[in-house]
Amino acid sequence: MVTPPSPRRSAAGAGAAAGAPRVLLALVVLYGFMSFLVYRVIHMRHVAPLDSDASPDEFSEGRVLQHLRRLVVDIPCRQEGRPGLETAAQYIKGQLEGLAAHAGPEYRVDVEETIVSGSFSMMFLRHRVTLGYRNHKNIVMRISSNVSEEDEPSLLVNGHFDSPLGSPGAADCGSCVASMLELSRLMLESGWIPPRPVIFLFNGAEELFLLGSHGFMKTHKWSSTVGAFINIEASGSGGADLVCQSGPGSWPSRIYAQTAKYPMANSVAQDMFGIIPGDTDYRIFAEDVAKIPGLDIIFVLGGYFYHTSYDTLENLLPGSIQARGENLFNLVKAFTNSPMLLKESERSNKAVNEGIDDLRAIFFDYLTWFMIFYPRDVSLIIHSLPVAIFLLTPLFLSFPNITMISLFRTVLDLARGMLLHAFGVILAIVVPAMTAGLRLLFTKNAMNWVCSPLFGIFYVCPGIIGRFIAAEDHMGAIRAITLLGCFWSLFSSNSGLHASWAEWRFSNIFYFHVPSSWAIYL
Repeated sequence: MVTPPSPRRSAAGAGAAAGAPRVLLALVVLYGFMSFLVYRVIHMRHVAPLDSDASPDEFSEGRVLQHLRRLVVDIPCRQEGRPGLETAAQYIKGQLEGLAAHAGPEYRVDVEETIVSGSFSMMFLRHRVTLGYRNHKNIVMRISSNVSEEDEPSLLVNGHFDSPLGSPGAADCGSCVASMLELSRLMLESGWIPPRPVIFLFNGAEELFLLGSHGFMKTHKWSSTVGAFINIEASGSGGADLVCQSGPGSWPSRIYAQTAKYPMANSVAQDMFGIIPGDTDYRIFAEDVAKIPGLDIIFVLGGYFYHTSYDTLENLLPGSIQARGENLFNLVKAFTNSPMLLKESERSNKAVNEGIDDLRAIFFDYLTWFMIFYPRDVSLIIHSLPVAIFLLTPLFLSFPNITMISLFRTVLDLARGMLLHAFGVILAIVVPAMTAGLRLLFTKNAMNWVCSPLFGIFYVCPGIIGRFIAAEDHMGAIRAITLLGCFWSLFSSNSGLHASWAEWRFSNIFYFHVPSSWAIYL
């Protein structure tokens, strides 16, 4: 005996079928707007760079570019053993000495050229590497008030002036060094006197397994006074500076969340950094040699220029350096005013006496507009809400006609929906991978798609097809379009890992997993 469908369920199915095109259209409009917004924000179109004739009490991207032209265009080949590296070191030292000579009497400015040698062992890509080095040059500048003590806790700002082989190093890391020169000028000419000393380390051997920073930490007299650090890096040509690593502890990221003018940070980035085949000086300062709290801030947009001959002045994204400089000045002010800025011995005593929680907090920005920051214990509640909503919604939709049979059927439908959803996600990954593999049979240019973000759609479409394969009804289209929005929010910034983490998190949880699973049940 076949039980005819109830009028209520038939009417609900007909209503869903009639409303599906409108839902699809609404989703297309929603994700189209989100993609446009993310593209503009991540490419820093909302930041107006200041010219070289800007007010002396403002950070100017134009003045940074003047330093960059000297370092990148006029001084080629900033690699260890090449004459350009020494020329760049003398240029940096000359600029710093000029700033020190014109500093007011309320400042104490020290500039040193140091030669470092040493040896150490490190794990890199699951292999132990042992390194010995001699005669690498660092340029160090210390800015403090005229009443500061020599052993007073200080903030370290670090960037390297050497570049990788075959690359002009405009972004990596000429942009870092030029930004630090402009930041030091701004500190001395704006009238702001740092309450704690600020040390600028221009290290000359980062590309050779972080030798310059290691030499500073092991040999320099000021290394023991460093209470926090900000490491500036670049693995792309611009965009918002992403905080890829922070810690130990959560107070550096908390200061960043409170003070950065254009915040770009996400705690997920630190979890993913370990799978990237590379490292920064953050490792020396916060992990291997010392346990200094700090931030690792990196340009990530345009990663296809990284360590190539295309890392030139022309490929830098306008507005990126301006945003970086304004963020840095705010961060320097906040760090030097923080009571958490302590020397190593003071940090250990404070942690023991006050029981400071060393766990990383949860934080993320939303389109560089604002930051959301909360402790890890709070995250256990917040992150469980989508799961609770997901599990309870089918029961709520069946209320009040809940019986043991309907409850059992609901559980079966929920399990079926979860399996279909998981199968669709797997296919959305496998199908594009197979398509990319087949494409290599017809062309040898494995990564030519990165020349334009629009080519990302050729990788998204196979993912949509994979999702459609697992769809049972018209609601599969909704799931597929939702997936399109999630993937397009990533590809809209040229590379998947370079998108706004906050936008990805919100869309991934609230626009993808929960609605598509509901759609399967409905």
